[in-house]
Amino acid sequence: MKRRFMVFAALAAILVFAATLFRRHVTVAVLVAQETRVRWFLVDHPVGAFVIGLIIYMIASLAPGTTGKAIVFGWLFGFGQGVLIVNLGLTAAAMLTFLLSRYLLQEAIQSRFPLQLERLNRALEGDGAFYLFALRMAHFPYTFANYAMGATSLRARSFWWATQLGMLPSNMVFVYAGSQMPTLRHASEQGFAGVFTPGLIAAFVLMGLLPLVVRGIARRIRARLKRGIDADT
Repeated sequence: MKRRFMVFAALAAILVFAATLFRRHVTVAVLVAQETRVRWFLVDHPVGAFVIGLIIYMIASLAPGTTGKAIVFGWLFGFGQGVLIVNLGLTAAAMLTFLLSRYLLQEAIQSRFPLQLERLNRALEGDGAFYLFALRMAHFPYTFANYAMGATSLRARSFWWATQLGMLPSNMVFVYAGSQMPTLRHASEQGFAGVFTPGLIAAFVLMGLLPLVVRGIARRIRARLKRGIDADT
C-alpha cells in the first residue's frame, strides 16, 4: 500500500512539475498534443481502445513490480471503463499464472516450498476460496499468490471469483484516483490549483481509509474461517 501511495504521489508531482516549470515550453505543447490524440482515439474507437487497453494491462500485470497501472488507466479511460479493464486484466493475468503453475510448474514449486505449501493447503481446507478472498483484500503479494495457489488443490473456478471480487475494492479506489487527475492541457493551463482538485483530495482520503477498511473485513473473514474450522474439529 505504501508503494502504491508513492506511485500516486509521484504521478501527481509529475503533473505539478509539468504545469508549473514547463507550462510555457514547447515540450508541454507536444505532450498535450499527444495526449489529445490518444483521447480522441479512445472516443472515436471505444471498442478497439477497450480491447487494446485490456490486452496491455493484462500483459503488464504478468510482470512483477508494475505498480501504479490502475491510476494511469483511470486517468485515460475514466472510472467505469478503467475499473473493467483493471479488474478483468488483473484477473486474466492471475488465471494465466495460476494455470501455468498448476500444469507446468506445480512439482517444481512443491519441491522448493514444501512446508509453506503444506500450511497453505491446511488453511485452504474447507473455505479455501474465502481464504484467498481475504488474501486479495489484504493485498497479499499478487504474483506469489497466483503461483502458490496453482500448486495447491484450490479449484480454478474458486480462484477466479475470489480473485475477481477480492481485488475489486482496491482497484476501484485506485482507478477513481486516476480518474480525478486532470488532463495535461488542464494542468498546464491552471497550474498547481488545477492539479489538486476536490476529487483528487477525496481520492487521497479514500486511499488512506482503504487499509483500515480492508483490515476490518479481513479480520471478519478470518474469524469466520476459524469458526468453520473449529466446528469441523
